[in-house]
Amino acid sequence: MRIRVLLPLLASTLLAAPAFAQMPDLRPAPESRPDAREAERAQARAAAWQAYGLRVARALGRSDGARDLALAVLIEATVRSQGEGGVAAADVERWRLEAVAGGAGDTITQQLLMAAGHASGDQAAAAAAARRWQSLSPGNLAPLMHQGLGAEEVLAAAARSSRNAPDPYPVLHWITSALARHPPGAAEWAALGDGAPPSAAANAAIWASSLQGLLEPDYRDVLGACTGRGLRAAGRPEACRHMADLLLARPQTVLDERIGLSMARALTRSAAERAPLDARRRGVDWRQEQLAELAAREDGDAAAAERQARLLADPAIDTEDAIVRRTLAAAGLAQEPPAAWRAPWQRPPR
Repeated sequence: MRIRVLLPLLASTLLAAPAFAQMPDLRPAPESRPDAREAERAQARAAAWQAYGLRVARALGRSDGARDLALAVLIEATVRSQGEGGVAAADVERWRLEAVAGGAGDTITQQLLMAAGHASGDQAAAAAAARRWQSLSPGNLAPLMHQGLGAEEVLAAAARSSRNAPDPYPVLHWITSALARHPPGAAEWAALGDGAPPSAAANAAIWASSLQGLLEPDYRDVLGACTGRGLRAAGRPEACRHMADLLLARPQTVLDERIGLSMARALTRSAAERAPLDARRRGVDWRQEQLAELAAREDGDAAAAERQARLLADPAIDTEDAIVRRTLAAAGLAQEPPAAWRAPWQRPPR
């Protein structure tokens, strides 16, 4: 397993939220079909990854800290989703209940438990954790987006909300610090990867980044209600405009910004109104395209992994746009598109 440094950052927006059907697929094209030997190696590494993940989950589960226990539930769910086996269900439930009780006043614990619910397919558990998060963050739209609400309910909730603050980066900062205490041992890395093992910080940062998508909501229903024919409903344009304003005020994720831009653009009536939205969208698309190309070039680059670890450990970084811009700047890449560049949606169909 090579160290894929930036792919988790891309996957968080490209894979986690089906609402982004309008987004260009920036993932690198799949390589040629592996032969039988490569397939066997891949299967062996998947089994090694599962064993390593379960070891870390069990170690965290022996803690009496609510966050550690919630992270144990999350890791067990993500590892179990990739193969057979896992921790005994009774142990996972004990971890979850102790995390709920011990982390009642902690938003990060609730976000971890919410992500675990999404990872395991237990949407009732995810919604319950989101409601606990909401009680700790009144006026925040973000936790309401994880409660299984329909489009009308989401828009009504948005009307009562004063901000949208999903706060994924405090969660990812903490996950990184926790996972850094559990790096793969020499024998584990021999089964997992090629070459020298990454530092504990780099391993933790890459693993934490891969979990970001589980903190992001599914906007499909509300996006459908706020575009096209959905806008014909009485009072719908005003409700959608308020929600778009919340998403665009200070977006903490690329997903929120792009959904907000799509909703806002659907409400425009002239080219003059669309122009600033399209300019902003071009910038987002440019940075994501540059990031995808950088990911392909830096695949397996240990120095790039260490760079990402430093960025993810920086408490000053609290938005996805900030970490993307810092990543591009560190690589000497432009953060804004040249005038002649055309975004995927501006290019003629092939």
